[in-house]
Amino acid sequence: MRKMPSDLKGGQLSFLTREATKKIHNSSLRILKEIGLRSSSKSIARLFCDVGAEVDFDSGIIKIPESMVNEALGKAPDSVAIYGRDPKKAISLGGKRIYFGLGGTPTPYILDHRTDEWRRPTKKDMIEATRLGDGLPEMDFIMSIAGAFDVPYEVEYIHEWDALLRSTTKPVVYSAPGRFNTRKVLEMGRAIRGERLDREPPFGVYVELPTPLMFDVSNENVFELAENHIPIVIGQMPQLGATAPITIAGAASVSNAENLAVLTLSELISPGAPFVYGAFVGQLDMRTARLAYGSPEFAMGNIVNASLAELYNLPTFGFGGCSDSKVPDAQAGAEVMMNSLTAATCGINLIHDCGYLASGSIGSMEEAVIANEISSMVKRIVRGIDVDDENLAFEVIRYIGPGGHFLAHPHSLKHVSTLHLSDVFSRESEVKWAKLGRKEVRAKAKERVAQILSQPQIEDRDLNDKLEEIVRDAGREALEGKRG
Repeated sequence: MRKMPSDLKGGQLSFLTREATKKIHNSSLRILKEIGLRSSSKSIARLFCDVGAEVDFDSGIIKIPESMVNEALGKAPDSVAIYGRDPKKAISLGGKRIYFGLGGTPTPYILDHRTDEWRRPTKKDMIEATRLGDGLPEMDFIMSIAGAFDVPYEVEYIHEWDALLRSTTKPVVYSAPGRFNTRKVLEMGRAIRGERLDREPPFGVYVELPTPLMFDVSNENVFELAENHIPIVIGQMPQLGATAPITIAGAASVSNAENLAVLTLSELISPGAPFVYGAFVGQLDMRTARLAYGSPEFAMGNIVNASLAELYNLPTFGFGGCSDSKVPDAQAGAEVMMNSLTAATCGINLIHDCGYLASGSIGSMEEAVIANEISSMVKRIVRGIDVDDENLAFEVIRYIGPGGHFLAHPHSLKHVSTLHLSDVFSRESEVKWAKLGRKEVRAKAKERVAQILSQPQIEDRDLNDKLEEIVRDAGREALEGKRG
């Protein structure tokens, strides 16, 4: 494996005891063994039946024994690498290393940074959002804060992958539900990496089961991913009091059971298949009937996620840069910092959702810039404090003495780069701030968006031609009804 660019580790805080974590684990095992999952996929049910699980083909219920889960846990790798188009930007998941990522799955709306109105996003928005994420230095991997809703829905995901892979060289994580989408994405991966696809995957693929406790036909993409050793990145989020018990422990038991079911499936298909664990819980706000991304309970989902992943020694997928607010405002700042800092200090590897507003319904370029700034602050906090002779600086203090200043001392110059400097948050005096136009943070974020989008686009004519051909073939096959 190539050397990865970052060894920044979180995990400084632990909120759940080992004993409490094991209780959730044992409850999940009971769910899998005694209640099971309902599957609309005959292929998934048949595979479990063939290896000795209890399967009722009439009801679709699959009951998975503890021994099968334990065997799968023993086969899953404890670290997973996602390389991107540029292997120098690869990320290595596991060991509580932390990485922040732009967006998530397609958003129904985008907040237009030029007009301040929200509207349905297009493939052009998808490309611009990806270019923004590529240009934001704290975004270590790329998902989406848009969607290609101006193309035929049968090939929407293919167009979105095309936009992602032609517009960034960073690692990508994105959805490809069903076998058809996944096979086309694998073709794109081979266009980038050739025969090294299974050893240096440029992307991971996000997988999600319908909750609570169901396999869908779209989850048959796990067969394609596991067989080709493409990282499966899962994010289960049953909602408190809606699709799960209203208690966090009860919801965590459901979410964890769903994770263990997919893990078991992937390891049955191909032992050693890379799997990134993501057991979230979400709060259904009973006054609004909306999933509350800005609630403390939502942030606490990362606590559950990190504790269970540590028990299993698996890499993790979590969330950070998201808010319930509809615009980049004070509410958004508070909620993004809460979620991001919680995720990092728990040691979540992939911290996604940067740029998400309105409970994941609206993507925002400006909010992505602000989340990038918050991510840099969180990384600085997580980096911690070095305590050694050089940093204690006793001899420097002796030299300066009482009443002196340290501004001109070489020690200050040597270490000034360790201090956090802000790109978009205001730190100048109020007088200078007024002279500079009284710009609030959102205005400065808009300027940053415009500056990044004014840069030349990534050009790789060979790759772009191959991607275009795959997209064209996918459209033709969809039209001819060949979506197998």
